[in-house]
Amino acid sequence: MENGRFSQNEELEEILAEYRKKKKEKPSPTEEPSLPAETRVVEAKTRVELPAGAAVQAEPTSEEESIGISPEAVENHFADSLSEEAIGISSHFSESSGGEPPLPEEEPPVPEEEEDEEDELRLPFPLNLLRKVWRGIAGMSFLLKAALYIVIVLICAAYLSYYVLTIGNDVFALVKGDAEITITLPENATKEEVTQILYEYGLIEYDWVFSIYLDQYGDGEEVVFISGEHTLNVSMNYSQLLAALTTPVRVREIVTLTIPEGFTVDEIIDLFVKNGVGTKEGFIEAINNYPYKHEFVRILDENGWNTDRVYRLEGYLYPDTYDFYTDTEEYLAINKLLNNFNSKVWIDWKTTYASFCEEKGYTLDDIVTIASMVEAEGKTAEDFEYISYVFHNRLTHKEAFPLLESDATIQYALELAGMDRIQDASQIDKSFPSPYNTYINQGLPPGAICNAGLDAILAAIYPSPPYDEDGEYIDVFFFVSNDLGQTYYASTLPGHLKNVERVRQENAALKAEKEEND
Repeated sequence: MENGRFSQNEELEEILAEYRKKKKEKPSPTEEPSLPAETRVVEAKTRVELPAGAAVQAEPTSEEESIGISPEAVENHFADSLSEEAIGISSHFSESSGGEPPLPEEEPPVPEEEEDEEDELRLPFPLNLLRKVWRGIAGMSFLLKAALYIVIVLICAAYLSYYVLTIGNDVFALVKGDAEITITLPENATKEEVTQILYEYGLIEYDWVFSIYLDQYGDGEEVVFISGEHTLNVSMNYSQLLAALTTPVRVREIVTLTIPEGFTVDEIIDLFVKNGVGTKEGFIEAINNYPYKHEFVRILDENGWNTDRVYRLEGYLYPDTYDFYTDTEEYLAINKLLNNFNSKVWIDWKTTYASFCEEKGYTLDDIVTIASMVEAEGKTAEDFEYISYVFHNRLTHKEAFPLLESDATIQYALELAGMDRIQDASQIDKSFPSPYNTYINQGLPPGAICNAGLDAILAAIYPSPPYDEDGEYIDVFFFVSNDLGQTYYASTLPGHLKNVERVRQENAALKAEKEEND
């Protein structure tokens, strides 16, 4: 060493000696090799870097002479030695020159599968299952994810739709069975008790929905249930169930009414009111103004009816036997009579009679009016045909017989005026002022004068002339009947007057016989 410093040659020799020593005594992996203290601190200007294939050169200072070691000797020596990495030359120069210290040893990485297993052991089963499902979905392709998303959406939509439909069906009873079930409610039953009973008997499917409905029922007012037995039907909706459980049972009285053929509207109204059904004012309103849906009523309204007509539906209230609740509203009672007319007359009129009558110039209302006159004048089905023939004959021979001259029309006019019918036809005032009086007014009256049965209606459609004693048809224009209902027909006025006298004598004899028996 010169001037307190190592010469380059001595430094290299010392380094080589140290490398050889390390080569012979390899330190264990866990122990860090110790270096002599004097080799750990080297001045920066004495650091030697030996890149591969490069000759070791040192510039001589002014005070030191170059060391005579050939480049080839150094190269051969390091070629025989271990590599720089094996002998730690890089680390040596790094330490001695103040470079970066070696990195601390790191624990070996734990495989990902082992981490997942440890995490799964720490998580509960549902979360582990959800985690695996999520990883499976995350590993899918875009198309599979889209398909899975669509399937999930469809399943959710189907489930939600089913749930909504079943709840709606339970509330509104859209599609339910038809079975009666009897339940018993205790005294002062609560909402919860009633809900549970209905649910147990299968009258409702969702008790919680019914509970919500009860809370909203009656605008928050307390619902009072009627105790005792209730007969309910599974087809009832929530509203009907509540009405049945909260409304006192009211027994509806039924009356059976027989409307005879030939009854007028006034007589029919009196029959209803007498038996506790409706009021006279209510029936008049229903007969004249209510907008019924029957086609024949609409046609009558569209064509317009004579302003002199007292009752719009006179002639259409079909006579028959009916059952009515005493609390039936007037328009419903009249509707029932019109339904019967529709099924007994109107259906056949459209398919069979309309074209035949229209060829002769008659409307349905004309036929109904003629039938009412026939019904009021005749006593038997045979007489209906003959009397109808008289009226048709006069209507087709207006120049000779402008007036129908029906006593029944005057009787109807008297009834409308509040007067009693006259039993002795000879005592009728044929000049009584009324649009219905066919002794002073030409053609048919403003409307029907009673409600005829089917026989009279068919006779009005198909009139037939009577026979004489020889079995020949008689072209009749007159008829008259006695008090027993025996009718006589004539073709001429003299023949008719003869029959009138005959009837007068027969009626007188009948009256005398009756007085004797009394």
